[in-house]
Amino acid sequence: MVSIGLDAPDGEPSGIARGQGVPDAAALFESVVVHANDVVLVTEAEPIDAGSGGPRVIYANPAFTRMTGYEAHEIVGRTPRILQSPDTDRRELDRLRTALAAWQPIEVELLNRRKDGSEFWVQLNITPVADPTGCFTHWIAIQREITGRKRRELALQSILDSTTDLLLVLEDWRVTAVSAASLRILGHPPETLQGTASEELIHPADRRAVRELVARARGARPTARVTVTVRVRHVTGDWRWLDLTVSEVAGDARRLVLACADVTEQRRTQAALDEVNGRFRSAFDDAPIGMAITALSGRFLQVNTALTELLGLSADALLASTVRDITHHEDVQHTERQRLALTRGSLDRHRHETRFLHRDGSVVGILHSSSVVRDQEGRPTLLIDHIENITDRKAFEERLRHQALHDPLTGLPNRALFTDRLERALQPDSGAGRVAVLFCDVDRFKTVNDTYGHHIGDLVLSTIAQRLLSVVRPVDTVGRLGGDELVILCTDSGPAEATAMADVLRDVLAQPIVVNGAAIAVTTSIGIALSVAGISTAEQLLRDSDDAMYAAKGSGRDQYRVHDEADGAVNRHRLRLLADLPGALADGQLRVHFQPQVDLTTEEQVAREALVRWEHPELGLLLPNEFVGLAEEAGLMRDLGRRVLGAVLAEAAQRGDGTAEPMVTWVNASASELDDPDFAAGVEKALADHGMPGQVLGIEITESVLMTNLSQAHQNLMRLRALGVQLAIDDFGTGYSSLSYIGQFPVDTIKIDSSFVAGLDSPMRRRESFAVVTAVISLAHLLGLRVIAEGIETRTQALILHGLGCDQGQGYLYGKPQATAG
Repeated sequence: MVSIGLDAPDGEPSGIARGQGVPDAAALFESVVVHANDVVLVTEAEPIDAGSGGPRVIYANPAFTRMTGYEAHEIVGRTPRILQSPDTDRRELDRLRTALAAWQPIEVELLNRRKDGSEFWVQLNITPVADPTGCFTHWIAIQREITGRKRRELALQSILDSTTDLLLVLEDWRVTAVSAASLRILGHPPETLQGTASEELIHPADRRAVRELVARARGARPTARVTVTVRVRHVTGDWRWLDLTVSEVAGDARRLVLACADVTEQRRTQAALDEVNGRFRSAFDDAPIGMAITALSGRFLQVNTALTELLGLSADALLASTVRDITHHEDVQHTERQRLALTRGSLDRHRHETRFLHRDGSVVGILHSSSVVRDQEGRPTLLIDHIENITDRKAFEERLRHQALHDPLTGLPNRALFTDRLERALQPDSGAGRVAVLFCDVDRFKTVNDTYGHHIGDLVLSTIAQRLLSVVRPVDTVGRLGGDELVILCTDSGPAEATAMADVLRDVLAQPIVVNGAAIAVTTSIGIALSVAGISTAEQLLRDSDDAMYAAKGSGRDQYRVHDEADGAVNRHRLRLLADLPGALADGQLRVHFQPQVDLTTEEQVAREALVRWEHPELGLLLPNEFVGLAEEAGLMRDLGRRVLGAVLAEAAQRGDGTAEPMVTWVNASASELDDPDFAAGVEKALADHGMPGQVLGIEITESVLMTNLSQAHQNLMRLRALGVQLAIDDFGTGYSSLSYIGQFPVDTIKIDSSFVAGLDSPMRRRESFAVVTAVISLAHLLGLRVIAEGIETRTQALILHGLGCDQGQGYLYGKPQATAG
């Protein structure tokens, strides 16, 4: 989350990591930070001495305002000490200061004070952030309000000693403490009830209701009150009707407090109604967001202070207005359409984004939520409106969207946006005609950086980008893929047009670039790839143009080359592997290596991943990226997968993994395998053949694999899950990154791609990687999923991941893939 408030070094991408899945990844990040209920604060690293008040805040998320009443600008630049209550526990403050001085993460519970003077308890988790050199640069604080729990903890004994009500404290359903009222209400002195099984006191017919009461209370909001009326045995043997209210003690699920009131049905009903009405009035008046009660016509009937402050209007002015009166004219039709759907009974509630007008004429972005209040016949009578200011959030979303799709140095479309435009141009109905991709790489650009420095190199790249933009057509796209690689998408272009454009590009770069008085001569090697209707893909054109560019460099640089498949040494190598692969499968040239996965808390091995290798008789040991894609292309992936699975299970059987607590071995499944109706049945048979339970096996699938055949993939995965096989989404964040798809499949693990892990201690990529990793871990845990980080190579990466809550990890830090599993 440091990325929100820190400036990136020159030339560093300040958006989310590039890739096809980036837009959704940005949405995930926005959801965590902006919509989080917990306060997120980022402070400077120093000063940390008590006299200075601590480090200054550089960022606060919207939850800070909701919790404290302070706006973000009121805390930024100041220390968090403005929140500190004079009555907070000094021992907790001493613990906090000791941890800060030692640069250690710390969790404390403090008594704070809101802007309006009211006090509240918070649980504060503070973690230091270090740069690759080990120097600490910031603190990240996550603040959660625990006022209710603390008050219960502090008041419980006092309540038991002083209350006139009957209170019973239960632990594992046995009475551990009782208030003195037990003698008056039940005829039992408190000491005679201690140790009693609580259900012995409750009428047998009511015991189920009590258990359901406890279950509902545990799932309810902290402020909710869940009550049930039951019969409790008096010392005389009579049954007394009591209202039972259950709450947990300090969040301990085993300890419960039963509050019992000996009241009549009429008094119970009236008390419940009074409490509900009072809670609503308090919540309405004191809500930190705008709230209103409106008539079906849209006329305001009641408004709270937050709404008047949001719009700069008095309560009287709003009560004389309608929702339509304060809505931006472009949004009136949509807003009224939603209101009619509510008032006519077709919807019970609705939420939409709109714009309201402030008294000064400025536009306020609004998240408008409305719910219907019905009469006893079910007819709509009123609307309750929640009106939240999202002006800053919308601006932030727009910045994120632009950052996610554009290169921060040149302002050009990045790989994600360029690829999207290329894919669109290749569609048969795009009207783009034949497409040409020109892949430009600045010759000897490393020499420019080494000679003049990276800052000058960045200025040179920016100038090159502007020169290219000045000569292409408005319908063409110039993008930057990274480094000194720039690409041009030209529509309606055959070989003549593409080569002519290449000449234009070389000509526009012929004049030296003058930066800070230095004239720097640059040339570029250009690779050209031309589309073939109905065959070419965006990935293929980028690859072919890249190959052609390297061919141009190999021919002496400062020239262009049109892609020729036969000219590429890479392609010849590819064709050779493609020809050798069937024989490799038949001759048993494939080998399985294993890499350990460890628990990031204990650093003990908990699982392993099986990684296939090809022991080529002439080329030596080949890694998966050299031949797995070829196997998929050649239709050999199912055969390869079966052989790997058989080798893994045979090795597991030899190790004796079919024990009560087997070690899981993860294997990768391809798109063609998941698309095979017999895939799950084949796995089941392989397990049976080797006498292994499903629990020894985990299947890894990538996000893009899920998109191939959703129905068939879902059937296979559901059957595998029924066998006890664990399922993981591999390389998360590099594909489609759609949580909506994850929710449709029975996965229990998400694996963070190694590219994001590598960026955690990289100055050029730390901000975007930290943001994506934080978002993925938070959302995965919200969905009840385990998180494994891939490619951990440094202790810094491991510490950051553990601090962010990542469950497990693998990488060279813990062990390289070996032929024999550990």
